[in-house]
Amino acid sequence: MFARRPIDVRGAVGRASIPRLAVTLPEVLTVVLVLGLILGTVSSIYINSMRAYACGSTQSYAQQKASAAIQRMIPDIRMGMSVIPGVAPHEASYIAIELPRRDFDADHNTYLNHIETDANGRPYLAPGRWVVYYRGDADGNPAIDGDHVWRRLVAEDGVTILKQSSIVDNVVDNPPDSSGQPKPMFIYWPDMNRLQSVEITITIREKRGVRATTTTMTGEVALRNR
Repeated sequence: MFARRPIDVRGAVGRASIPRLAVTLPEVLTVVLVLGLILGTVSSIYINSMRAYACGSTQSYAQQKASAAIQRMIPDIRMGMSVIPGVAPHEASYIAIELPRRDFDADHNTYLNHIETDANGRPYLAPGRWVVYYRGDADGNPAIDGDHVWRRLVAEDGVTILKQSSIVDNVVDNPPDSSGQPKPMFIYWPDMNRLQSVEITITIREKRGVRATTTTMTGEVALRNR
């Protein structure tokens, strides 16, 4: 009988399970190049996405500001009994609106239009305060190249200023119309003598970081008490 030689199973398995790695320099360079291309592509997509987001965010913010300014004007213009445009050179960026007089009604806990009667017994709305919207500078002075739109509340005498506030900033000239001049902020339809509605156009240039965008918004409102 031949003597059997013991086999070191652990050693054989251990040696067989350890592969030998032989990586050459060209292979390493190829891997580095592929990884570089992948990282570069991912970085480019990320940067472009962030730029698109910043541009969209800035444009959306400008649109919201312009829309909010127009919505602030609409109730006053709709209630207007009479409308007076500005005199040169502010005729395109100034509007004065005469509002009906309003009295507080305790029974209904709200303000109601004040009704008076003329000599023939016909009721009519009593005139009240004035609201003025105009383009001006940061201090509230009228300016055709101002970067603010202001709202001014004026007493019945048309002189005494009761309250004044800026409703939007970063205002710029509107895009040109068919005449080649910037479109007026206020346009009266069909004309001042037969006034039925007012068209409002506001252009905002907003900048956030290095991104800047210009947005124009337009709204039209019919006068109810004209």
